[in-house]
Amino acid sequence: MTRRHSIEEFGPERVSKNDCAADDLILLAEVVDAGGFGAASLRTGVSKSRLSRRIATLEEQLGVTLLLRNSRNFEVTEIGRQLYQHGRRVRAETYAATTLAKDNQGEPYGTLRVACPTALVSEYVGRIASEFALANPRVRICLNTTMGTAASQASHADLVLVPSVKGLPDSDMIVQRLAVFRYVLVATPAVAEAAGRPVHPNALEGVDAIGWGGTEESVRWHLEGPGQEHVEVETRVRFSSDNLMVICEAALAGLGVARLPEALCRPYIEKGRLCVVTPGWAPPSGSIRIFVGKAVEQLLSPCLGKSIAEHNGKLIHRGFPVEGSTH
Repeated sequence: MTRRHSIEEFGPERVSKNDCAADDLILLAEVVDAGGFGAASLRTGVSKSRLSRRIATLEEQLGVTLLLRNSRNFEVTEIGRQLYQHGRRVRAETYAATTLAKDNQGEPYGTLRVACPTALVSEYVGRIASEFALANPRVRICLNTTMGTAASQASHADLVLVPSVKGLPDSDMIVQRLAVFRYVLVATPAVAEAAGRPVHPNALEGVDAIGWGGTEESVRWHLEGPGQEHVEVETRVRFSSDNLMVICEAALAGLGVARLPEALCRPYIEKGRLCVVTPGWAPPSGSIRIFVGKAVEQLLSPCLGKSIAEHNGKLIHRGFPVEGSTH
């Protein structure tokens, strides 16, 4: 029978036998937070094999099993959970110490892990990230794209951009609204013509639509119109995706009416490949929220804030009006 270990057994005198113990505890925290070695490797930049060896070495030195893993399962043992909590505290203290030291240098320093939907990377964030990296050579940026459901990325990134009207359920992240953006209903001219060039949303009842994720055969769209009038219409979902770029491509292919950010589809409207359906009626505006981990906020927020402020004008120009603007 395996003896249960308590965290009290691992005092400073035992841990100090290995100079890398603190680093290994931090890596343990990263692996547990990420839910596996593969995700932790993407998050830390440390190879999967090296992470596995470091955790195995830590287990051997302490004489305990921290993680139960095979090709299908990943489970943290009881003693692993206790040491994980210590690893989180060591990591927090390390960040705090780094922040204190770097504050005196007057420039940001460290690794910034960013998660952002593909559409925002293409239209906006990719350019900002590149300019930020050029202006801050001591910052290493890891920019990963998501499929539009960035909530699942919150624990794997320091900074998460989310185009949504809802917040992420993560109290450890600082939330700031970056911008608001307008949606429009669009379709190819042929699809609009086949639908009778609808002017009022009621004419959209039963029309082929392109949905946002999900597997429902029909979905109700909430639309806002002149005089703050609100209407809900039932549409038939022919195609759906959680990726705005894919939804735009589906609309261009003529699969139905789509809800898209005006900035994303404006070039196609100007070229006549898409047209606005039911002008004056549109889905409620959305917002781009930025979620920043507290440690990164302390280390990098001054420069991040400056960079965001400098680019807000570009958001307005591209159809993403910043909150409080009159555009």
